[in-house]
Amino acid sequence: MEWDNSRYVDDRCTLFKRESGVLMDIPSLPGGYGMGEMGPHAMKFLQMLHDTGQKLWHVISLHTFHPERLHTGTSYGWNTLLISFAWLREEGLASPEELLQFKEILNKTEPQWEAICDLRKQFLWNVAENFEKRASRELIADFLTFQKYHRLWLNKFSLFQSLGEEFGGKPWYEWPDRLRSFDRLAIEAAQKQLVEKIRRQNILQFLFMRHWERLRDRAEALGIRFILTVPVFVLHDSYEVWANQWLFFVNGEGKMTATGGLLPNQRMSQGKHFQGPQYRWNRIKAEQYKFWINRLRRELQVVDIVSLEHFHSLFECYEFPANGENNSVSDGRLVPTGDQHLLGCVFEILKTKNVIASDLEGSNLKMERAIRRHEMASAVAMPFCFSKKKSSTQIFPKHYSQRHIAYTSHYFSDSLLKWLKNFSDPLTPEFRNELQHFFGTDLNRVNRNALSNLRETRAGAIMTTLQDLLEVECDCDAFLSWRFHWDQIDDVVKTRLLQLSQR
Repeated sequence: MEWDNSRYVDDRCTLFKRESGVLMDIPSLPGGYGMGEMGPHAMKFLQMLHDTGQKLWHVISLHTFHPERLHTGTSYGWNTLLISFAWLREEGLASPEELLQFKEILNKTEPQWEAICDLRKQFLWNVAENFEKRASRELIADFLTFQKYHRLWLNKFSLFQSLGEEFGGKPWYEWPDRLRSFDRLAIEAAQKQLVEKIRRQNILQFLFMRHWERLRDRAEALGIRFILTVPVFVLHDSYEVWANQWLFFVNGEGKMTATGGLLPNQRMSQGKHFQGPQYRWNRIKAEQYKFWINRLRRELQVVDIVSLEHFHSLFECYEFPANGENNSVSDGRLVPTGDQHLLGCVFEILKTKNVIASDLEGSNLKMERAIRRHEMASAVAMPFCFSKKKSSTQIFPKHYSQRHIAYTSHYFSDSLLKWLKNFSDPLTPEFRNELQHFFGTDLNRVNRNALSNLRETRAGAIMTTLQDLLEVECDCDAFLSWRFHWDQIDDVVKTRLLQLSQR
């Protein structure tokens, strides 16, 4: 089905007004502590965006670096590995000697993602242990206020994290029976037993939020909005499922009995199984979508715009029995999921429509009707648009309208240059003409041609990944671990961004 590009629909979508921005995750920032983090480099990046006329910064890993959770997420607890070591020093929570020692150990460590994460985790754990000794009275008062304000979820989430460590990293569905089933008395006993570990987890959550709010305040002052990716499904081993088991297809032992996914289609010949359990939508509806309202409320408290990945799954989805990793795609059956009332309840209660319908792999009629009815913005990405295996949501750039946020590439795809070099789909004359018109025939100018042509479209917002802006070849598997250096952001790159913002 083709999108309805009528002027009536375009004028009613007001989320974006001829804006542009960059899709780059925080770990890709420069810095001397193993990975990018919130801190001085993030502030400098915000200033660079402002100076070049950008209004949007799309981030991904505020909750986790776990690769599976890029497709299956969580909305509780923040990714404390992003805490700024430089700001910890400013606050007196880490000494210059400790940071120097950390760098020395880091230099002797193999540059592997997991090893760097482990080192940062150990350092932050020591910071939490010494918090009361080093923190100022003002900082401790702010921490106590944070605990009080977030009391409904904070202690239980920190207990979830602490129990995972206590049981050697085992998922919650392998814990002892009473803890696995979220028994009230067992939970209270565990909270008393693990009070110190819970306190440290709370401190790290507080420090993350303190640093994030500092970054966001600066972004707001510069007129820059944050976009955060939020997958529809949540991971099986997540606080959401543990604390709300009756809302998911898990049995009395906590094991997943059904998962969502996609049947084989033009884009995915093997189909796709999501990593999280299927929702029990009848129970979520009976609670008037309280779970989803709370989930999106939490996200929109810390970012300006939420991009809902796998958006079509809110309306209909294929359900697969979770009886092993080798389920046949033929086992899937189409089931009703959320409906038009879900978004209506969310928007009415939260009083916002800052939600992007992002679905680069699937589409259905209910989804497209919901986007129109609720005047939502929707995401499109060029590597998906030009493939012969495109989904119906992926249209040629000449058809982009005010409600589209258009990406040069995505973290689901290779960077533009790498994708085009490996492009091998047989093309119809129409597709070939569109491809050559948009990118040209000179690989050295692919990215520049794409950005230049995107400027001429009617898209409400244009997003370039930093890899595309720098004309770097990068595959989607390396998106999180890829980092840039400031000497790459030269006057030529800044000029490209300035031109992108002049629409």
